[in-house]
Formats: sequence, C-alpha cells, structure tokens
Amino acid sequence: MGLIPVIEPAVFIRRAVAGAAALLTCAVALSAEPFPSRAVTLLVPYPAGGTTDVMARALAQTLAKQFGQPVLVDNKGGAGGTVGATALARGPGDGYTIMLGGPSDQINAPAMMAKPPYDAARDFEPVGCVVRFPNVLVVNPALPVKSVAELVALAKKEPGKLNYASAGNGNSSHLSGELFAQTAGISVTHVPYRGNAPAVTDTIGGQTQMMFAANSSVLQFIKGGKLRALAVTSNTRVKELPNVPTLREAGVPIDIYSWGCVVVSSKAPADVVDKLNAALTKSLDDPAVSQAIEATGGEKYPTSRAEVKRFITSERTTWTNLIRSRNIHAD
Repeated sequence: MGLIPVIEPAVFIRRAVAGAAALLTCAVALSAEPFPSRAVTLLVPYPAGGTTDVMARALAQTLAKQFGQPVLVDNKGGAGGTVGATALARGPGDGYTIMLGGPSDQINAPAMMAKPPYDAARDFEPVGCVVRFPNVLVVNPALPVKSVAELVALAKKEPGKLNYASAGNGNSSHLSGELFAQTAGISVTHVPYRGNAPAVTDTIGGQTQMMFAANSSVLQFIKGGKLRALAVTSNTRVKELPNVPTLREAGVPIDIYSWGCVVVSSKAPADVVDKLNAALTKSLDDPAVSQAIEATGGEKYPTSRAEVKRFITSERTTWTNLIRSRNIHAD
C-alpha cells in the first residue's frame, strides 16, 4: 500500500486560495459576457392581435437585428395587463425579459386594486418609450353641440344627463372622460362597455352621447358623418383631423395620451438598461416600426432614460390622483 502524501498546511491554504481565485476569475468572465448573449423575451401584457401586440412584434424584429439574438414575443394577457406585469416583477431581473407596458398595467389597474400584485414604481425600471396615442372627443351628431364650449355649457345646464361611453372600467377612454369632466367642472354619466367597438357603435346609435376614442377607431365614422369630432387630446392637432382643435385650444387645459413604453425589472443592471434604451431609440428609425406606429394612429415617442422616468412619474401622479379622487375601483 502506498503512502498518503502529507501536505503542509501553508501549501494547502495556498492551493485553496489559488483554486478559489480561479473559480472567481471564471465567474467574473461569465458575468462580463456582453449583453445580450442569448435570446431576449419581450413580454406583451395583452392578448395577441391588439395594438400593443402589433407594435411589439415590429419592435422584436428590429431589436433582434441589433442584438444578433432572437427576441421572442410572449403574450401574457389578463386583469388589465397585471398578469404579464406580475410575471416581469417576479422574474429573475437580469434584463433578458423586457415588457412593452402602458398606462393600464403601469398605473391604472394597480391603482384601482385593493391589493395590487406589484408596486410599479418600485418593481420596474423604465427603459424608454416607443409610441403615444392621442384620443379624440366625439359626440353623436344629433347632440346640439358643435364645440367643446357648447358641450360643456349643455352638461352644466343638464347635470348628469349626458352619457359617455368607454371601452371598459379603468380604460383610457373611461379615465379620459373622468379627467375631462373634472377639469371642465361638469357632471356626466359613465357607461362602460366590454371593448371599444360596442362603445363606438352605441355612440353612433345615440344610446350614449359622447366618448373619448383612439383616432384610428373612429376616423372613418367622423369622415362619414356618423360621429362629430369636437377636440383631440394631444398637445398639437393631428394630421388626420387638421380642423379639429386640441382640448387646450378649446379651453380645457389638459393633454391625454395612451402610450407604449418598455420597462424592465428594477433589478436589471444599469449598463444593460442603457444598452436597451440605445437599441430601443434606434429601433424607431426602422421602417417596419414606423409603419406599425402609423397604422395604429400613434406617433413616435423616443425618450432618454431620464425622460421616460420623468414622463411615467408624471403620468402616475396624474392618473392615480384622479382614480382616488373620483373613487374609481376595479370591476
């Protein structure tokens, strides 16, 4: 039987330290691998086929070209976008999962819940914005008003008598109506529908008298005389409706946009978020992304990391205060 070699304690310690150093060097080398070194997942917190999904798929293609890695679109719809957002909040936070979020999942739905599943301000880091969408205030042509001033005067004359349709409780069309009513000092009755199409249909039919809707969803009816446009909610007039004033021009000092901005887990490394912002900004020059934005009636909205953070913080303050002051709750 051979002799078992005896290793001096000092030698043993030196070898152990050398081995640990080698393992640490290997780990540092792996962690220093340039981002992204594998596929990225782009979460869409809404079902396939909607506006956000269309935007996300155009975005995924151009990001994949820049990254040299696949960008996989993953639809996780439900509960006003909070199902998908919860998945991001509870994920690994390494920056390999990003989400194209919007007002519902980032502000409205959580603010209306008694126990929201995440804290958007704490759990997410804004990367940058892609698009924003103005709404248009439309009325049934039978309503005897041809301007915002006349609409406000009528509503003040007959408080609560006018009904306004929305695509659902807590939807942008609902909250737009609430902010308009609050700012103009009028009382109107909210009628929520399950989706935008039936809300538009009933406004055309006269069951409701007015609504705030995305330009793209009502433009054909405005041009066909089935709806009358009184104002757009953007800070400048839109090219599709050049003769329709903004709300500010009409005497109601507010701007209202729906929007799509990319967010990531707040645990993601800062340098990864910087790379994502740069790629996102560059993606807005891609013709496919530009076409998708134009097709959905939106406008490009590139932002730096500081700008997107200020924007979402301001939006969160505006809409959370409105939801609380108007006592709006989730269905």
